[in-house]
Amino acid sequence: MINNETHLLYSALCYEAGHGRRTQHILKVYALAKLLGEQAGISPEEQQILQAAAILHDIAIKYCKEHGDGDAGQEKQKQVAPQLVIPFLQNAEYLPSYIPKVLELVERHHDYDGPKSKLLQLLMEADLIVNCYESRPNHEKIPAIQAVFQTHAGKELLSLCLKDAAE
Repeated sequence: MINNETHLLYSALCYEAGHGRRTQHILKVYALAKLLGEQAGISPEEQQILQAAAILHDIAIKYCKEHGDGDAGQEKQKQVAPQLVIPFLQNAEYLPSYIPKVLELVERHHDYDGPKSKLLQLLMEADLIVNCYESRPNHEKIPAIQAVFQTHAGKELLSLCLKDAAE
């Protein structure tokens, strides 16, 4: 029997229709969010919410690029996210109580300056680490990225990621 998380991941990857960068990004953020959540010792419920949000965190990009003017900026993604995230979670049979929590994480995963829940912090750190691997930040951006990190594991993994960028 396929569990809801497996169903969600499969559905998200199929939705991306083989787009290499977005498919790989989903898988990497999902794996890091899982790792960071487990390192932080969050509850099984929180872990499910975090991992669902990691799978769906950028799900609106494809829709934004294909509809309208092609704007896939953060604000546009926030506007589109509910119409995608909610059906994905419902189709994967997530508990109704999880849906608003996952949606909030997806909508806010780029809100680096606002108040952050533990789950939002973990999702941001996973996404930022992957982003740094995918496109090396210049030296001027590194302090701002480092300032977002709060967890020990996230800081350590970011440091390892940026190690050769500093050399």
